[in-house]
Amino acid sequence: MRDCPEELDFISLFECIPLKKDQNESFLYDESTFIFTSEMNRFEVKISPFYNSFSLSVKDLEGDEIFYYSLESVTKIEIMNDNKESKAIRLFIDQGIDRFITIMDLVFRPKFKVVLKEVLDS
Repeated sequence: MRDCPEELDFISLFECIPLKKDQNESFLYDESTFIFTSEMNRFEVKISPFYNSFSLSVKDLEGDEIFYYSLESVTKIEIMNDNKESKAIRLFIDQGIDRFITIMDLVFRPKFKVVLKEVLDS
């Protein structure tokens, strides 16, 4: 990823310490898994900045899967909101199409929501 928040930024956003694949590796070169819950959902976010990889699994509190997405072409992650009322990130996904880029907004709080847009790459 050419642009990714630091590990501490994600710890603040998700309010949990990540599980790391390799404890001795830096965040940028490792795969980190953040597991956290809201009032209605359980989230598992895996981030591997070096490999442009991002996955999200969302289950209800009974364990039924609501949403799953695995991406291997994330070029940038932005934290849109990180406060008590609202937690959200934006993913920029480059699928090799010359003129367009896909943007995915993921809102974790107050209520889980996904917004997917394809925009002209400027």
